[in-house]
Amino acid sequence: MNRISAIGLLTIASLATCTGAIAQQPALKANIPFDFRVGDTWMPAGEYTISSPLRQVIQFRSAYQAKTATIVTSQSFYESRSGSQLVFDKYGDQYFLHRILCPTVSALNLNVPRGKAENQARSRSLEAKLPNGEETLVAAR
Repeated sequence: MNRISAIGLLTIASLATCTGAIAQQPALKANIPFDFRVGDTWMPAGEYTISSPLRQVIQFRSAYQAKTATIVTSQSFYESRSGSQLVFDKYGDQYFLHRILCPTVSALNLNVPRGKAENQARSRSLEAKLPNGEETLVAAR
């Protein structure tokens, strides 16, 4: 009887350990000094944690978890040699997340598809003949 109890406890302990390991996901932190959009979700300037809970899905969560955005992405074949970076496209005074680059976690090298708001901003920018699609980089850690 003691042997069965010991095996049961060992099984429960190893499952608990595996569950904790699975729950851990790679994440980046970034302080973004301007308001921006992830897809069609507006995000205020501030500190964010960027994680990938599922393959090719990213989640932006503000430091105080007041604002969250989740979006499906595609794998990026771009690489950063100078550390983790967030790449934003700028149209007028609006910023849109375009790409995430992480040299240490290939699962976080992702392209973010254009949302409806970005397509509209891009069209207005082209019509007004403003500088179009300037890239802005933000370092992440």
